[in-house]
Amino acid sequence: MAELLTFPPLTTFRDPAGSVELRSDGAYRSIHAPFDQDILAFLATPLANELVAQGRLVASEIVSPAGAETLVLRHPRISFQSFPWEWSPALWLAAAELTLNLCSELLQQGWILKDATPLNVLFQGARPIFVDVLSIERADPNRPIWIAYGQFVRTFLLPMLAHSRLGWPLQAAIIRRDGYEPEDIYAALPLVARLQQPALSAVTLPSVLAGSKKLKGGTIATRSVEPELARHILQKTFKNLLLQMRKVTPAQRSSTWSDYAHTATHYDEDDHKRKRGFVTRALLNARPTHVLDVGSNTGVYSNLAADAGAEVVSIDTDLQAIDRLCSSAKETGKNILPLCVDLSHPTPAAGWENRENASFLSRCTGHFDTVLMLAVLHHLLLRSQIPMGRIASLCSTLTTRHLILEWVPPTDTMFQELVRGRDAIYAHITEDLFRESFSRYFVIVDELRLANHRIMLHLEKK
Repeated sequence: MAELLTFPPLTTFRDPAGSVELRSDGAYRSIHAPFDQDILAFLATPLANELVAQGRLVASEIVSPAGAETLVLRHPRISFQSFPWEWSPALWLAAAELTLNLCSELLQQGWILKDATPLNVLFQGARPIFVDVLSIERADPNRPIWIAYGQFVRTFLLPMLAHSRLGWPLQAAIIRRDGYEPEDIYAALPLVARLQQPALSAVTLPSVLAGSKKLKGGTIATRSVEPELARHILQKTFKNLLLQMRKVTPAQRSSTWSDYAHTATHYDEDDHKRKRGFVTRALLNARPTHVLDVGSNTGVYSNLAADAGAEVVSIDTDLQAIDRLCSSAKETGKNILPLCVDLSHPTPAAGWENRENASFLSRCTGHFDTVLMLAVLHHLLLRSQIPMGRIASLCSTLTTRHLILEWVPPTDTMFQELVRGRDAIYAHITEDLFRESFSRYFVIVDELRLANHRIMLHLEKK
């Protein structure tokens, strides 16, 4: 569907030292002189090779010919690009930990990060990878101040503090590319919260002192110190920021849907077993490489897809369910990337000309060979009021081949709960309409009717 496609993403342009262009075979980074010499020197170090081998730093291949005016590096494309406004707290914390630990290790070898934003991190499954090698520069041995300190606070610490203390959504990062200023948070925090750490040092004191800084020209003098002392101060800075970030990241909580897999009463034990068996068999037959699990909840079926050898992107609207799945994926090491995305209102394109950050649907186009939509269809039909034909059409663009779907009939208790007495409005939603709509794009490979009258279908694209 043409309307799902966006313009090609822009070549990055914000860093005067270089730019990145995304191509089908990789991300190509152009680096201008004199910054190229430092990058080449760093890439030649054992530390760079070690970080790449650990999967914490993106690999770099030199592709520009010798003597070229501009250094060009090729980085492998991360399987599925995600953005901070799609992350749960667990992914935000993982990205922050990678950034600060990377800084600490770089400093020991005479290097440091000049930038500290979540946008420098992508995920392979739930494992963070630092992708902006141009952020790495030689450290000034006499400088005890981290130049990216303020950016880390604005883009990592303050968004998480606002989320945990004020309930501000992390998704707001899409319109706050450079994060929050301390004054933004200070005005909203209650008095008691302003005096508690880390708000006291990250929000209250900067807000109170902001006026005096402006009187002095808005800058703070940096005094040179002995290299050993400078390193000690910087390492303490990284450690303190890490402790603060962990402190403000909220603990996982239960929500309406985060315990759904264990509390659902509309499946008996035999139905649960038959449903899992059907999905397992369908995955075995499909032999997927890339799976999108829509309405994944805490990931029961995402795990089945990962066990079948697929790379899985799991999306759900419930932040707590996604956060639990993220923690589970980190523990097991399974290739599952959990994202907080609403398919009925998916992440839009963002940034300059709406082309810096691709929309969720454009990132999906052509990527997934299998889509799971289990106990989701009735939510789209009733809660989001998306017509059946539109859903079937979207499904045909999300998958290149397979769709594993669950039909929930109008007699189902969960269907009736969403209808809320509006039966006449939704009387047209029938099994016949369902089959007719999806038959325009798919053929049935396998089908199973459960005792609760829900129908499991394995469909293949025409």
